Amino acid sequence: MEKIRKNLNKFLIPVILLLSIPAIRYLFDYGFFGVSDDLHIAWLYEMDRAFKMFQIPPRFVPDLSFGFGYPLFNFVYPLPFYFGEIFHLLGFSLVDSVKIVFGLSVPFSMYFMYKFLKEFLPHELSLAGSVLYVYAPYRATEIFVRGTIGEIVAFAIIPVVALSFVKLTSERTSIKWIGVTAISVATLVLSHNIMAYMFIPFALLLLVSRIIFIVKNKKEALFRSFTGILLGLTSSIYFWFPAIYESSLMHYDTVFNFYDHYPALKQFITPYFGYGASVPGPYDTMSFYFGITGIAVVVLGMVLFLLKFKKYSREEKIFFGWGVMILLVSIFMMNFRSAFLWRNLPLLPYFQFPWRFLAMVVFSIPILLLGFSKYKFGKILSLAVVVAAIALNFNYFKTSEYLGRGDGYYIERYIPLPTASEEYRKTGEEYLRLPKGTSQRPDKNYPRAYADDPAITEIKEINALNAVIVTDSEEGFTFNYSKYYFPGWFAKIDEEEVEISAGKPYGQITFEIPAGKHTVEVYYQESPMRLLFDAVSLFSLGTVILLILAKKKK
Repeated sequence: MEKIRKNLNKFLIPVILLLSIPAIRYLFDYGFFGVSDDLHIAWLYEMDRAFKMFQIPPRFVPDLSFGFGYPLFNFVYPLPFYFGEIFHLLGFSLVDSVKIVFGLSVPFSMYFMYKFLKEFLPHELSLAGSVLYVYAPYRATEIFVRGTIGEIVAFAIIPVVALSFVKLTSERTSIKWIGVTAISVATLVLSHNIMAYMFIPFALLLLVSRIIFIVKNKKEALFRSFTGILLGLTSSIYFWFPAIYESSLMHYDTVFNFYDHYPALKQFITPYFGYGASVPGPYDTMSFYFGITGIAVVVLGMVLFLLKFKKYSREEKIFFGWGVMILLVSIFMMNFRSAFLWRNLPLLPYFQFPWRFLAMVVFSIPILLLGFSKYKFGKILSLAVVVAAIALNFNYFKTSEYLGRGDGYYIERYIPLPTASEEYRKTGEEYLRLPKGTSQRPDKNYPRAYADDPAITEIKEINALNAVIVTDSEEGFTFNYSKYYFPGWFAKIDEEEVEISAGKPYGQITFEIPAGKHTVEVYYQESPMRLLFDAVSLFSLGTVILLILAKKKK
């Protein structure tokens, strides 16, 4: 067994890559497949457009809403699209770039979960837990049914956050773990706001429990933890603070009502896997199944843990109890009896789907493998878990139908410029919350600038956002610019800045131009507030990098 352990450490990465193949095999087919969030292909296209206009960090994209643009990455998690943009700049298509991000999330999830579990479990059980973490039916749903790139990336980061919190509260730790904590918290926030909001409270509970019951030097642990978390929040503050603060500038609206999306308890244990949608009642055509391997681990893990309860250390008991608590709280939050919390906790309705807590279930189940660790057959069972998890679930990790669609299909479907296709007109874009100055969505393409008076003599488009316009009129008139009014937009008349506002009915940029001949500039750039937070994030990130590279022990 010692020889197996040494070989596992030596060949860990090849083993993980090999074990990941059944989960990602269908990603090697040409083109994209049918998923709920195929619009992410178009969003990556918009990210690419913003980067190539040197809008860093990208926030306002130029083409959505019939060309009125949208502050998409001011509110939508940007990190998965940063990753996708890297691959796209390397020459991969938009579709392939997204699929590469999907595919890499699997081995990275397995690797980081293994590293986290190894703090408490033997090597063999840690590997079993990492495989169980990947081969849960909900993970297949995320990739091949929903296609939600943010949650897919977040699954790889969650174990790193948990591992860093454990390391921060260990008696012997390196200062670099403050930096790892910061970068993991920041990347989780940037990967998926909802997943971060869901997991961070659980992670903080583990951190606080360890400081209270495990750590001897509590003040030092508190300082390390506070510093790491603070640096994580300030490293990502360029995104999350404007997203929260400027959310008040948008209509409060969600496409889906959480009341309609509580799974029935029997759906967790019913071996069903489908490629459809979540609907009111127990008639969903998508799966909420825990998986027979996961269910078996929960039941056996709890029983075996209780049978040898006294043999577990205090640290192990806290860890196991934390896993059980995540599991039970998540099940409760997916049950209609938790509706009072969904009504009253801040921002929780934005989750839209209570079953999103399945992500926490998937994370918690491998922790319960600790219940096997005090038994001689525990290591043999670890092999059984690996085999069962893959054999019983790998067939979920496949496309519902072969579509073979390339970039062109998604650009035509979701990008309305230079003309809006019939497919685009059917989408409605209800997922985009309108700015408050907008009373109705645009229904057609408009010229970049327009006015009731034919006073615009020339329009020179600098890029997809900015333009210089020449006007000539005997009387003053109202000037309209076909982009949504939002912080970051500015206008000048003859090089003098003027005040702009939201026009009716589309919330377009509008302002008054006096009589005579004038040169008008309309342009987008970081607002002063955002520039401040960009600087804070950049400084914090530099500090984090220095901490990670530090070799000094403390």
